[in-house]
Amino acid sequence: MNKRAKKRVKEAIKKEIAERSANRQEQGSPPPSKKLPESRGFTPRPDKKRG
Repeated sequence: MNKRAKKRVKEAIKKEIAERSANRQEQGSPPPSKKLPESRGFTPRPDKKRG
């Protein structure tokens, strides 16, 4: 590859990386109104239905 082609590829890669990092920052934190369950482990067993 010649110098121009290398430079073009390098700039394209830098631009792509910058776009990815910008997208991550936008999606980084979920909105505070959305509630996630506190514990993701085991849940208590529901009572048996009688009757």
